[in-house]
Amino acid sequence: MLLLLFLVELVLAAPEAARVAYLAVDAEGYWQVWCMESGGQEPTQVTHTAYDKSRVSWYPDGQALLVNGNQGELARVDLETGDETPIQLELDGMNDAVLSPDGRYIAFSLSTSGSIDDNNIWIVDADGSDLRKLTNKRFLQHDPAWSSDSGSIYFLSGRGDQAHDIWRYELGTGSLEQLTAGQLYHFDVAPAPGSHGEPRLAFSANRSGNYEVWVWSPGTEPRQLTDHPALDARPNWSPDGVSLLFESSRGGTLNIWRMPAEGGEPVPVTVHTAGARMPVWYQGGAR
Repeated sequence: MLLLLFLVELVLAAPEAARVAYLAVDAEGYWQVWCMESGGQEPTQVTHTAYDKSRVSWYPDGQALLVNGNQGELARVDLETGDETPIQLELDGMNDAVLSPDGRYIAFSLSTSGSIDDNNIWIVDADGSDLRKLTNKRFLQHDPAWSSDSGSIYFLSGRGDQAHDIWRYELGTGSLEQLTAGQLYHFDVAPAPGSHGEPRLAFSANRSGNYEVWVWSPGTEPRQLTDHPALDARPNWSPDGVSLLFESSRGGTLNIWRMPAEGGEPVPVTVHTAGARMPVWYQGGAR
């Protein structure tokens, strides 16, 4: 399969934070991890496996990635060599795995009942030790996202065909807080850099009838950033909080776009003939 790929332009605030990891379909037809930088360098394929990768996040030093495969496995992937070091856990089938910004913990979604609609949020030390369950709720708890100080985990909770709302778990106290209630589907929640106390969140939702990118802080009205009949999803903040990357099917194929976090005209970042999605900006270490 011929893969046409080029980098349009990626304008970032600082050269040291100019890296983005993402997933794209390779020449063999599998979703793999890619990495790109500003300055016109061509993106490079990082992983090469005969099965799909499903989630990626950065280690604080920027030299490696935590990668979750669609078979539930976790691995540390060295960016220079591409070597994958498996992270062994007591359980199998991890989904939505994401490394904390300080590199200490991995949060993920997991079902231990065998049901596809009975997941909870778990956490484990980055080396695979000290596995513990954070939530014990019915139905589906999924898609965890860390605050930039590694002190809170935002996640989605809901039933498969009903509303999925945003919740927050505080690691220091073990407290759970529901942030939205019964307001259709919320997905892909992403806390802005530096938003610890009162968070600024980006997410995708079908509040206006189609999945668009929104930003919101508790106590305010959510603000819709995109307005397009295509799918707009998976927002991710630049390190300075000025820009958002997101995946969109505008143009016919899922690819990565960029727009100002305050709103504005999106511009394409990648053009993959077979698709690219789930961008993750390197934040330059824990903040």
